[in-house]
This record gives sequence, C-alpha cells and structure tokens, in this order.
Amino acid sequence: MQCIPGGVIQVSPHPFSLISEQSCRSISDDDLCAWCSHLLYRPGELSQCGISIPEGHWPSRCDDDGYVQFCPSLCHNNPHENTKEIK
Repeated sequence: MQCIPGGVIQVSPHPFSLISEQSCRSISDDDLCAWCSHLLYRPGELSQCGISIPEGHWPSRCDDDGYVQFCPSLCHNNPHENTKEIK
C-alpha cells in the first residue's frame, strides 16, 4: 500500500448524494481513495471517483478484500498545493 505523505488530509464530504449514479462504491476512512482529491466522498453512503465518470470504472487496483492498494491516478488531497495565492 502506498504511504500517505505529511500534510495530506482526507477529502471533504461531497455535498450531494451519489446513490443514483453508476460506478459508485463504499469507501472506508482508511482506504487509499479517501486521501485522493479525485474522490467524490460520501461517508456512510456510496462514493465515486471523479475521473471514473466518463469510463464508468475506477482506475484503482483493489486487493482480494476490496481495499484499494494502488492507483495510477492518485492525487493526494494536499490543501497547500490545491490553493492559489490571491494577490
């Protein structure tokens, strides 16, 4: 499993329910996807990978228990890198 670098935080919950959307799945707090800025995260509900929408499948690779162990598209949710300084 990939390590989570310092300064990375879990993504914020997505404001709208995704239950009616295709290609959704349950994501636990310790899943690698929970730390990715591509995730449309709904705690306690189904979540969706933001880059899976056009293709209908997730780019991640899961182990036999269904936990994500690797993702070629992983983009850590680092708020310092995802914000721009306004002058």
